[in-house]
Amino acid sequence: MSANTTLSGAARNRLFAFNGTAWIAGLILIAIIAVFLIADAVDETASSGSDYYGEPWVNPNPPLATDEGDGVYSGADGARISLEGLDPAQPVLVTALDDTYVAGVWVTGPDGEVLTPGEYGDAPSFDSYNMSGGQWVLVPQPDVALWVDGFTDERFRLKITTPAVDTRTGVVSGVGPETFFIDDTVTTARVSMRGDGYMYLTAVTVSGQQEVFSSSDATDQSIAWADSDAALFVVDASADTAWTIDFPTPATPAPTPAEGSGE
Repeated sequence: MSANTTLSGAARNRLFAFNGTAWIAGLILIAIIAVFLIADAVDETASSGSDYYGEPWVNPNPPLATDEGDGVYSGADGARISLEGLDPAQPVLVTALDDTYVAGVWVTGPDGEVLTPGEYGDAPSFDSYNMSGGQWVLVPQPDVALWVDGFTDERFRLKITTPAVDTRTGVVSGVGPETFFIDDTVTTARVSMRGDGYMYLTAVTVSGQQEVFSSSDATDQSIAWADSDAALFVVDASADTAWTIDFPTPATPAPTPAEGSGE
């Protein structure tokens, strides 16, 4: 018998069909692998902001919020909002729109520099914790950047306003929520509340915010907060909660003796 084996036509057809099927299957497999690799690359690019979670101002290429006009901005988590010409003597109010989520904002200079370090030396944080009406913010200078803390997989939409707020001294009382500046020479007070609801009291300065009182029971309590050139008090209380805050009257400096009076 000859050592050479000649394939029949049917065998050759089966071999060609097998090779063709294997080749097509290989191309499909390569295509599937390529799709997964591209998807992974896109996901990594889209989620690169997570590397700067909690400190978006250090991101060298941060996402920029879209200015829609009339103080409305939209964007992704960690986005920067540039604000110019603000009056540091008036607070900024950040309010989420369209049921989107804004946990809070950080404040830096226009290029991300920390102007007034917060509690841990980072950019000061202003969040919505115990602030049902939005985030109140104090800025240290007219030109600043706000960095939005939102959901990583959802876009936000918010409005920025600068409401006028009065300065209060002595005994301040009310029912329900209220916001006011206090005299910058005092750092202690006495709080009392009555009613069946709740009350949260937050002191806001350029260095961030500090919860100084919270209760859901009738309470009389002394409070204190960090010294600051300006302090905004935000009372978040239920509509049936009556409260009083007694701020001490600043001491009046003793008059300087007139020259030549002999004193």
